[in-house]
Amino acid sequence: AIGPVWYYDYQYGTPTIQGHPRVFMVWGTRFDDALAEALKANPGSWWSVGNEPNDPNQDYRTPEEYARFFHDFSQWARGQDRHVRILSAGFADADWRWANDFRESHRELYGRYPQVDAWNLHNYILDGDHYDVDEFKRRIVAFRHWMMSIGEGDKPLFLTEFGVLYGAGCCDRPVDPPEKTVAFMLETVEWLIETDHVQHWAWFIINNARDFNGGLFDAQGRMTVYGETYQEMVRRYGSAP
Repeated sequence: AIGPVWYYDYQYGTPTIQGHPRVFMVWGTRFDDALAEALKANPGSWWSVGNEPNDPNQDYRTPEEYARFFHDFSQWARGQDRHVRILSAGFADADWRWANDFRESHRELYGRYPQVDAWNLHNYILDGDHYDVDEFKRRIVAFRHWMMSIGEGDKPLFLTEFGVLYGAGCCDRPVDPPEKTVAFMLETVEWLIETDHVQHWAWFIINNARDFNGGLFDAQGRMTVYGETYQEMVRRYGSAP
């Protein structure tokens, strides 16, 4: 219904939705037969190594712990599929400083920087005004400048999660009028298209079953006003990157 958009979920064993490119994600440190089969069944796919390691509510690892996990998975995965494309975890708050600490930890542990095919970030404004588009832009520009400073400005940058988490009743936050989130979606997506700082992005969330704000569909599978807005933007600009 939305159009030819790409997507990811938090599993790698679920069936892939036909007609939609998919980014896979790996959690934990158990590299078993099921994971090997997923890699071999989807040669050349993008794999995100973990999820928000710098967030206490998600993977929550030190940069050194994450460097070990990233190294172990990327080495093992390339043994299963030599064409696999390795994507860093989505760093919460688009935190380039934490990404840099991870990179330096990897160098200290293994004598070289991590072989990252693309960098990845998540960008929610959780403190202060969560509709602050200027802060949204500032974080992305800072991350892109960091990539350039380390000589990796030619690599793609993924924004695998962005949106407005608050405003629909979750997290002890008040309910906001949907027009505010619609305006945020329009302004941020148009800026992403115009600037090309980010090559691939995905709005969070597809199916809103947990009272997060901005779900493109509700828990019953009905398209919301956010879904209608995103659908129109995909039609206007072509398939979402």
